[in-house]
Parts: sequence; C-alpha cells; structure tokens
Amino acid sequence: MLETLLITFREGLEAFLIVAITLAYLTKTGRHDLKKPVYAGIAAALIISATTGWHIAALADTPLMEGALALVAGVLVASMTYYMMTHAHKMREHIGKTVEKHANKAGIGAIAGVFIFTVVMIAREGMETALLLGAISGKTDSSQMMLGAALGIGLTAFIGYLWASQSHKINLKLFMQVTGVFLFLFAIHLFLYGIYELTEVEGTIFYNEALHMAMKPWVSTKTLFGQLTIYGLLIVPCAWLIISYAKDKFFTKNNNFTAAE
Repeated sequence: MLETLLITFREGLEAFLIVAITLAYLTKTGRHDLKKPVYAGIAAALIISATTGWHIAALADTPLMEGALALVAGVLVASMTYYMMTHAHKMREHIGKTVEKHANKAGIGAIAGVFIFTVVMIAREGMETALLLGAISGKTDSSQMMLGAALGIGLTAFIGYLWASQSHKINLKLFMQVTGVFLFLFAIHLFLYGIYELTEVEGTIFYNEALHMAMKPWVSTKTLFGQLTIYGLLIVPCAWLIISYAKDKFFTKNNNFTAAE
C-alpha cells in the first residue's frame, strides 16, 4: 500500500503541476478558449493511462514477465527521475514556451496543438504510473493497491488545493528532491525484484537458484531485510526532508546573524 500511495502521489502531483502551469499561462495571456482542449486532453490521457495500466497488470502473470517488467520499470523510472530532478527548475519555462507556440497557431491548429500537448504530457505521467503499478501488481494485494492509490490521489488533491491557495509557501524544489529520492530507491527495489523473479524461471538463461535465494531476503516482505527495504522507501526521503529543512533554517539564521554583525 505504501509503495502505491507514494507512486500515485508523486506522479499525480507532477501531472497536476503540468496542468496548473498550462492553465495559468492561458489565463495570463487571455486565451480562455483554449482551456477546453486542455480538459479534453486530460480526459483522453486518463483513458490511455488506465487502459495501459490494465494491460500491463494482465501481462504480469508469470515470473518471467513480472521480472522483465520490474527491470524495465526500474531503469525507466531511474532515468526519468534523474531528468526531472535536474530539469525541474525549467519546467515552467518549457511548458510556457510550448503552449505559446501552439496557442499562436491559427484556428483549429491551436486547439489541436494544445490538446495533443496535454495528452502527451499527462499520459507520460500516467503511463509511468501504470508501468510502476503493473510491475508490482503480482506481489501486492489488489485491495491494498486500490487503497494506496486512493490515498495518493487524495494527497495530490490536498497539495493541489494548497498550491492554488498558498503556492508561495510550497517549496517545489525540495518536494522534487524528496520524492525523487523515493523513486530512485524504488527503482533499485524494482531492479532487485526483477532479478529475483527472473532467476526462478527454470529452462531460461536467467535461471540461477543460488542467486534467487540470495536475493530473497532483500525483496520478500516476509523477511526482516525485505521489510526494512520497504520502510526505507519512506524513512530515507523523510530523513532527507528533515535534514534539508534543518539545513535551510539554520543556514538562513547563521547568514542573518553574520549580516547583522
């Protein structure tokens, strides 16, 4: 449940930020007529993401496919997270320029451009979520996944409300760092889980009983190491958040004290 909650929260909030920045730009430039294509694009992207998630979950019905999906998800998530953490400060500028380029087109071109841009950007987050959830669907109870997803969406809605009413109080950079740490750790967990699943498939080049048994303590939630790994996905990012907050607070205080002297 914890994994599902954090995945849907992180990816959901990224999608929300994309929509918020797009709508803010259209409002600022007075292009209210292009908001409908944005809403239509969101609906289309959600349908694409849900369909993709269903198909991925259906594929993860054997150790071979489950392991392969976990490895692919681990590599993609790590690379995408690195890109987002290093380019997050350019997100607003990139979205603004792209929307402006499409909005300046004539007639149906502007509508189609904004619609396609929204579908691509939101579906990218949705498909990443689908891949992550699909990769762990074989080892996670469906009711727990649904509960975790519901809580993640609820947290996204809450942060969305705060963003709309008190955006100046939200440290977006720190949020991206903290959730990025979680996703990096989760990518490592997925990679190990993928190796664990593949090495138990007899009759394939991946079969390795010794390696399979060696990986078990790290990925099974029934072992101490496995439980520590799962809880570490929450503990490490929280520790990062606390340390970053303390560092900024004391660093600011020290700077103010030095300046006063």
